[in-house]
Amino acid sequence: MPYVDVPEARLWVEDGGGDGPPLVLLHALAGNSTCWAEQRPLFEAAGHRVITYDMRGFGRTRSAPEHRATGSMTADLEALVDALGLSRFSLVGTARGAVCATEYALDNPTRLAALVVSTGYCGLVDPASVRFRARYVGPDLPRLPTEEKELGRTYRAAHPEGVRRFLAMTRGSDSRDYGSYQSVREPLTLTRLARLPSVPVLVLAGDEDRYAPPPVMKRVADHLPNAEFHLMPHAGHSAYWEQPQEWNRRVRNFLRHHA
Repeated sequence: MPYVDVPEARLWVEDGGGDGPPLVLLHALAGNSTCWAEQRPLFEAAGHRVITYDMRGFGRTRSAPEHRATGSMTADLEALVDALGLSRFSLVGTARGAVCATEYALDNPTRLAALVVSTGYCGLVDPASVRFRARYVGPDLPRLPTEEKELGRTYRAAHPEGVRRFLAMTRGSDSRDYGSYQSVREPLTLTRLARLPSVPVLVLAGDEDRYAPPPVMKRVADHLPNAEFHLMPHAGHSAYWEQPQEWNRRVRNFLRHHA
């Protein structure tokens, strides 16, 4: 390491190593793997082998411009898992990372001990889901400043320095330019979610999340066969960043039972 070769790209990977249960963390569209600074030490101290990486088009991962959107997020993750020799592991995704994590679980359920879907509505594109989300998410959301889209109002008011650090972390990623990044292999729909076998799933929502409001996240949880739903008060779309201690506690308790 720190680079792992996958088809047409070199992924920047940080692997804590060790013999503990592996835990892979997937970052959002706004940011890169450095976002997990408050998670790595705690989960490593809890005995996990923590693995983070910059997805294609982000951070220090290298790919030619013409290959930035080549393949799929899921295929890159599969190639990384094989390269690291992971036979069974837990997978956590926030926002855009949750889209990748969900499709990986659908396509590779026997590889996962547990799945965490954090503040991400899984990019559902079936018409019923699009209509339902439109009831709670205004059409002007993509045009708002990054901090208003990604961070809850409570955090913005209380932690101006944290907001500055978050914006510095996200510099270089454009959360409006979805088409220039990798997507999933196949569109995610409620019908597809319902096919997930018995992988335990934790669905985390923030009650100030403008991208994935609680009713939308609850609907996702209701369609996953083995999911539990948790709502984090006063948290926005980046709950892991805004409330790291509470987010870590909930995820750790879940993994303690299932990983």
